[in-house]
Parts: sequence; structure tokens; C-alpha cells
Amino acid sequence: MFDVIIPIYNVQENLLIACFDSVQEQSFSEYTVWVCDGKPRKETKSLVTSYGFNYIEQDNEHYKRVGGARNQAVSFGKHPYLAFLDGDDKWYSYHLEEMAKEIKSASESTVIFSSVCDTHYRLESYKTGEVYEMERLYGHYEPYDFILNHPHLAYYWFFGHPPAPTSTCVKRNAFEEVGGFDERFSILEDTECWMRMCGDPRKTDSLKEFKPVMMVSAYHTIGENNTTNRGSQSPAFSQDMESVFDANSDLFMEIHPFPSEQDKPKKVGEEEWLSILKTVEGLNRTQIFNI
Repeated sequence: MFDVIIPIYNVQENLLIACFDSVQEQSFSEYTVWVCDGKPRKETKSLVTSYGFNYIEQDNEHYKRVGGARNQAVSFGKHPYLAFLDGDDKWYSYHLEEMAKEIKSASESTVIFSSVCDTHYRLESYKTGEVYEMERLYGHYEPYDFILNHPHLAYYWFFGHPPAPTSTCVKRNAFEEVGGFDERFSILEDTECWMRMCGDPRKTDSLKEFKPVMMVSAYHTIGENNTTNRGSQSPAFSQDMESVFDANSDLFMEIHPFPSEQDKPKKVGEEEWLSILKTVEGLNRTQIFNI
């Protein structure tokens, strides 16, 4: 049923082991695992194959950045659904089983499913160097009324409510129809892809639906080695991260300009629409540079 897609780049071994263990411990067994390594090493390949997973060396000439790693891995699989999992994250044992249940009960037009992640943030201030720590849920938003009432308008929802790849499953044919992840992005590539899959209501009537899965089924690592902290788990770490964020945000908004009051769909109430407009800047993940 699922091709499990795991991109890795210089991930610490203890995190990889936790990630791979969490896949092996799934209560649902109809899946094939593809690990695409952006910084290949013999030790990593041995670890991946010891789990019986498929190991792929990223072709950085033709498949660039983390989006390219995922695209390359997807090209090897054949299952009708893709389950994404970042190499420094992990699933709880029931994740795929619950996703399979949601998929079977969903409408044919539903192409994206996403649950909630536990998260422990450890972020370093760009300005002061101070470290901030907090625990919270990632992908849990109050209220859910808009997306539950208008699942075909997921494009607008994603502006301010981006699902993490690790808690997201998508329909393969819908993913392939839009060409997968845009490999120009170092960040925001996930949200940008989900938006193209569901469709911009201002440009097309062929809209697909998103279904939020109301449960915590994964753990999302945000720490000193992540891209947001200029960490070593992304090739972007060697660049000035503020310029990386700015360039990616500018490209994102060029492709997906913010909606306005005039874009309100006919079946959406005024208050509902204004509440969505208030959240659109949630896609700007550069907050860390302002603390």
C-alpha cells in the first residue's frame, strides 16, 4: 500500500536507528522502504541494508536538495500511496495502520492525509546565540472548522497550517501529476508541493482534498542540527541561512501569492475567510531570525 520515503543527509546514527526502528515496529506491514542518502557513506549503507530497506545514493546532478532526494526515492517505488518520514524523525507504531484506515474511508478526491507530531524544539537565536527550548504539537491547529467544512480549499489552509512531511501520506498519482517536489527549494518544498497537489482555487476548478488526521502519530525533531539552526543535516548549512530563508520565501510567494479579501470563495463565510487570511503568514518560517 505504501512506499516509505526517507531522505537523509549526514543524520546522526542514533537518530537514524530510532527512525528505522520506528518503521520496523509498525503494526501495519504493507510497505516498502526507500532511503535516499544525500551524503553517501559505507557505514550508512550498511545500517540501511541491515534493516532490509532499499538504499539509494542521491544523484545530486539530476535530483537536487531534499525535494530531489524524495523525488528520486519515489521513482523507484510502485505502491499507490507515499508515506514520508525524515531521517531524524520517527513514527509511533500505529502510524501507518491509522493512515491506512483514513485512506480507506476517504473520498476519491482526497489526495493528502496528515496527522500531528510531538515536537521538542531546541532553537538558537540568530541574533543573540541564546538557546530556546519548548515542547509542543506540530500540525495541530485550532480550530479545524475551515478545512473540515471546505476540504477542497486546502490550498488556502496550507498557507498558515503546513503539515510536516513526517506525518503526511499522499496519493502517488496526484503527486506524480504535479511533478513532485520543486527541487529549487531548500525549505518550504513540502508545503509548496501539497499546495500544487490540491490546486489554487483562483486558477483551476480541478481541486483535490486534504484530510487532517486527528491524532498524534509521529515525533518531529527540531534541534541544533536542523536547517533552521544552520545545522549539518542540510547542505544549506554552509550558506548564510537568513539569505536562504529569504530567497526561498520570495520564490514561494512568487508562485503562490497570498490570497486577499477579494479571493473569498462564494461558499465561505466572511468570518471564516478573515480567519484564514490572518494565518497566511504562518508559512514564513524565519521567525527564529527575529528572536
